[in-house]
Amino acid sequence: MKFKRHILMTSAAATLALGLSMGVHAYAQDAAEGAAPADDTTVVVTGIRKSLQSALKQKRNADRVEEVITAEDIGKFPDKNVADSLARATGVNVVTGSANAGGFGENERISIRGTDPNLNLTLMDGHNMATGDWFVLDQTNAGRSFNYTMLPSEVVGSVEVIKASSADLPEGGVGGTVDVHVRKPLDMPANSFALSAQGMYATLADKWEPNISGMYSWKNDAHTLGILVGAYYEAREFRRDGQEVLGYNDVANFAGSGQTMAVPSLIGSAYFTQKRVREGGNFMVQWKPSDTLEFDFSGLYTHLEANNENHNFMLWGSKLSATTPTAYTTATNAADSGKTYVTSASWDASPTTSSIVQDDIFRQAHSDSYDLNIDMTWRPTDKWAIKGQLGFTSGNGVTDDTAAWETYWNNVGASYDLGKVTQVAFNGLPSDPTSAAYLNNNFSWSWGGTIKAPDREAYAKIDVAYDLGDDLVRQIKFGARATDHFHGLDYLAYSWGGNGAYSGTNTVGLGTVFTGDVTPSDYGDGLPGSIPGYSFANGDAVYKFLDENNGGRKFGFYAPASFAVREKSEAYYVMAKLGGDKWRGDVGLRAVHTDTTAIQYTTNVPAGTPTTPSVFGAYAEIDTENKYWDILPSANFTYRPSDTLVFRAGAASVMSRPGYAQLAGAFTVDSTNFKGTAGGNPTLMPFRAWQYNAGVEYYYGPEALVSFTLFDLQISNFTTQEKFYQYLITQQTQLNHDNDPVAYPDPGAVFEMTGPTNGGGAKDAGFEFNLQQPLAYGFGFIFNYTYSNARKNDGSALDGNSENTANLTGYFENEKISTRLAYNYRSKFVSGLDRGAAMWQDNYGTLDGSFSYNLSDHIALTLDAQNLLHEKLYYFVGSPQFPRAIYDNGQSFYLGARFKY
Repeated sequence: MKFKRHILMTSAAATLALGLSMGVHAYAQDAAEGAAPADDTTVVVTGIRKSLQSALKQKRNADRVEEVITAEDIGKFPDKNVADSLARATGVNVVTGSANAGGFGENERISIRGTDPNLNLTLMDGHNMATGDWFVLDQTNAGRSFNYTMLPSEVVGSVEVIKASSADLPEGGVGGTVDVHVRKPLDMPANSFALSAQGMYATLADKWEPNISGMYSWKNDAHTLGILVGAYYEAREFRRDGQEVLGYNDVANFAGSGQTMAVPSLIGSAYFTQKRVREGGNFMVQWKPSDTLEFDFSGLYTHLEANNENHNFMLWGSKLSATTPTAYTTATNAADSGKTYVTSASWDASPTTSSIVQDDIFRQAHSDSYDLNIDMTWRPTDKWAIKGQLGFTSGNGVTDDTAAWETYWNNVGASYDLGKVTQVAFNGLPSDPTSAAYLNNNFSWSWGGTIKAPDREAYAKIDVAYDLGDDLVRQIKFGARATDHFHGLDYLAYSWGGNGAYSGTNTVGLGTVFTGDVTPSDYGDGLPGSIPGYSFANGDAVYKFLDENNGGRKFGFYAPASFAVREKSEAYYVMAKLGGDKWRGDVGLRAVHTDTTAIQYTTNVPAGTPTTPSVFGAYAEIDTENKYWDILPSANFTYRPSDTLVFRAGAASVMSRPGYAQLAGAFTVDSTNFKGTAGGNPTLMPFRAWQYNAGVEYYYGPEALVSFTLFDLQISNFTTQEKFYQYLITQQTQLNHDNDPVAYPDPGAVFEMTGPTNGGGAKDAGFEFNLQQPLAYGFGFIFNYTYSNARKNDGSALDGNSENTANLTGYFENEKISTRLAYNYRSKFVSGLDRGAAMWQDNYGTLDGSFSYNLSDHIALTLDAQNLLHEKLYYFVGSPQFPRAIYDNGQSFYLGARFKY
C-alpha cells in the first residue's frame, strides 16, 4: 500500500507541476470563457465547472474565512453522502465511526482543523438539526456531533464550512461551523424535475440494492409562490470483516517474572453485517406576497433502518493470563509510558482454563430525524431588514431490542503473535465449526435490552439590520436567539433466569441456538494474514430461547446507564459591518446564557428518599442545575485590492458546550468509603477558546484559485478525566465550580468522584493551502493540504487531530462526459478512549471516482465508486506495533441513470 500511495503522491506532484506550468494559458482560457461573447450567443457553463465557479464566487464574496461546496446540478451533489464531499474541503476531516464502534463503510462525522467532532457545529439554513444515532455505543456516549448518515445529499444545494466566527453566528463551533443550505423553488426554473435511479453493489456483501431519489420544483409566473418536494430511498448492505484486540490487561508478576505486563484481554475475529435503509422526504414552500415580505416554510424527514449483527470469536487473554504460558515474548511500548506488552504467548490445553469466548449480538435499531422551520424576511423600508426564524427539530436514536448470547470453551490450547493482523491458533478445537464437538461448549450469560435516546429542540431567533450608508459604518445589526433543548437516554435492560441456571454449564451452549450460520468462505481474505472463521448463533433462535425459557426476559429501567439533560439558552448580539472602497469587516459582541439541568439516577440514596422500583433495584432521580454566561467578542477584516486578490484576518472568542453524557452520564458510589465513578459531571463548564485566522486568496480565473491561510486555536477550558468532589443530598447534587466540596446540612455526604472535569488548555495551530487549476481541453484538478499541530498543555495529542491532511481531485468534462477521481488522505489521529486507553487510527487514504455520460440534454448514465484501492482501517494503542483493531469494509459501486428537466 505504501507503493500505491507513493505513486499517487508522485502523480499529484506531477499534476501540480503541470498545472502551474499551464497557469497562464488556463487563466487566459477561463477569462475568455467567463467574459461576455462578442455576438448574441449565450455561453452556459454546466456540470463540474459550474459548481466550481459558483463555489468560488461565494467564497470570494464571503465576509469570513470559509469554504463552499455547491451541487453540480439539480439534485446532484458531488458525493453519495454530504460528509464525503466535506472530506474534500480544505481543513476538514471525516470519521466513519466512534472509537468504541470502530469504522464502518460510510462517513458519519466531520472534524474541522483537527478538532474533535463534538467541538464543531452543524446547522441547516442557520438553525440546529437534531440527530439520532443508530449505533448503541454512540447512543450511550451521547455527544453533540451531527451524524451525517441522517442527511441525504439529494436535498442539499450548497454547504458553507465557516472557520472564522462572527457575532451573528450561533455559538457552539470551537473548531468551525457547517451550514447546510437546501434548494429553494424561487431560485430554480419552473417545473424543474430530477430523478436518479442506481443499483448499489457492495463487494464484501456481494449484493445489489436500489437507490432512488427524485425532486420536483414549481413556481408561478409572477415568481411569488414556489413549491419544492423531494423523496428518497437508499439501501445498502454492509459487511465488515475485522480483528479486534479488546483492551490490554495489566497482569502483576506475569508468569512469575516479577514484572507487571500488559496482555491482550480479548483477541477477536469480528464479523459485522447490516442492511441499512434510509428513506424520507423534504419540502420547501416560498411565498412573497409583496416585494418587501417573504415567508419560507420547509421540512425534512429521514428514517434510517439499521438492524445489525455483530459476532466475535475471541482468544480469552484475561483468563489465560492467570496461568503460566509455555512460552512468551515481550516488547516495550515507549508511546504508552514505557509499559511492557506480551507480544506473543502460548498456553497448553487445560480443563479448568477458558481459552475462547464467543459473543453473538443481535440488535434491532433505527434512527429518525425531522425538522420544521419557518423563515420570515421583512423590509419595511430601504434601510431596515428584519429576519425571523421559528422551528422545531427532533431526532431519536433507538435500539429497539438487543439480545446477546455468550459462550466459552475449556480444554483448548491457544497462542497468539501480535501484528497488524495478529496470528491466533487453537489446539484441540475441531476444524469443522459445525461439528457437535465444536458446538457443545459452555453458556456464559446473556444481556441486552432497549435504548431510546431522544434529542429535540425548539428554537426562535430574530435578526435586525439597519443600513447607514456611511463610508465607514455601513450597517448596524443586532438580534436574539433562544433554544429549548432536551436529550435523554432511557435504558430498559432485561434480567433472565437462565443466567443463573445455565451460566458455567454445558446444559445449553452455542449448539442450542445454532441453525447453520457460519462466516463466509472468503471471511478475512482482504486482510493481511489469516483470521479464524467460525459458526455463530442465529438471532431468531436466541430471541425465541430467551423468551420461552426460565420465565423469559424481564425488562426494567436500568438506572446506572440512564440520564437526561434539559438545556435552555438565550443569546443576544450586536454587530457593526464596516467597509470602504477596497475593504470590509465586522466587529461584534455576542452574549450567551446557558441554563442546564442534568438528570441522573442512583440506587444509593439516604433513607426515606422517595424511590421508583425496578427489576434492578429501586432508584431515585437527582437533578443538578448549572447556569453560566459567555461573552464572545469577534472581528473580521477583508481587504480586496483588486477583483482577483483577497486578504483576510479574523479573531473571535468561541465556545462549545460539553457532551450530554459528559454532563449527566451514569455514576456509581460506594457509601463505605465515600468514593465513586462518574460518566458525567453536571457542573462542567463549556469548552472556551480564542480563534485566529489570517490568509490570502488569489482568484486568477473563474474556476481558478490559490490560497494560503494561517490559523491558531487557543483552548482555555478543556475536559479531562480527573478526581472531583460531589455532595449527594436527597434529590440534589451540589458542587462548586472549583471542584471543592460544599458544606450542607445532613443528610448527605461529600463523595470523591472520578470522571470528567474542566482541566487544562490546548492549542491547535497550523496552515491551509488550496489550489484549483483548470487545464486545457476540459481537464483540471483541485489540490489542498492542511497542517495542524494540536496538543493539550500536558503535551498529549488532541482527539481527532491529524497532523497532515491532503486532497487531490482530477476531473475531465466535455459535452458528453463528466468524470472525476478524488484521493483523500489523513495521517494518524487519536479517535478517542476505548477501555481506558487512547485509541489511534492509523494513516488512511481512499480513492473515489465518478463518471457520467450524457445520452441527451435530459438523460445521463452514471457510475460512482468508493474506496477503489480497497484500503483498510487500522487502529493501535500508542505505537502501530500494538494493534487495537483492523477492519475491511470492502468497496462500493453505484450504477444507474439520471433524468432531469
